Amino acid sequence: MPAVPANLQTRLEKWEAEGRPPQKAFEWEETNWQRYLGNSAIFETLPNPIDRAGVLESFKLINDRDSALDAYIASYLWGYAKANFGPYRAERVIRLNTDPKNGKDFAVELHTLAQIGMTDGGNAAFQHIVDRRQSNRKFFDQWGPAFATKFISFATKASDQVPTTPIMDSIVAEWFRKHCEEIAPLWLTWYSASSYRRYTECMAEWAVELGIEPEQVEQLIFGKD
Repeated sequence: MPAVPANLQTRLEKWEAEGRPPQKAFEWEETNWQRYLGNSAIFETLPNPIDRAGVLESFKLINDRDSALDAYIASYLWGYAKANFGPYRAERVIRLNTDPKNGKDFAVELHTLAQIGMTDGGNAAFQHIVDRRQSNRKFFDQWGPAFATKFISFATKASDQVPTTPIMDSIVAEWFRKHCEEIAPLWLTWYSASSYRRYTECMAEWAVELGIEPEQVEQLIFGKD
């Protein structure tokens, strides 16, 4: 694997000098989420403002389709807390992937994905989606890797059986393009799991070298210089 880039080392040093503060929590507008997703009980349990720890609590409760759907909503809410279109996009994914008459149950598929992530790891969960989409391009329709890897990351974090896999989104992919050409480009698509695997393996090695967790490496990359 490539050496830790100078930019990442600088970010780590700055973070440590500041006392390793957690990532900022985000305020969210409950009425906006209820407008699209109804009066789901999950909105009463999520903290406001919300941070990663608050989302993680929902993933620790996954034991069936309904709790998996709650965790999905929590991860979307956190990821889109500052964007007014977040509730619409979360509802759209649920709607497009739920069709009982034709055997489509998004919540059941989420539960399956969470179970794979929690028992076999993040790379296996990502590969599961890639495999399913090879036979059905509408599987997890409109749910791209940037947000699906949030779900996978929290699922692995909630498990004591597998290492946590970090989130891979456009900000992370762009950082790798600028600072780590050996791993880049990272493609945010479901056509292949190779980008995600290269990314997670690299982050795991850098985490060991830096003495922090892989998701902390991702948070450093996600932050600003």
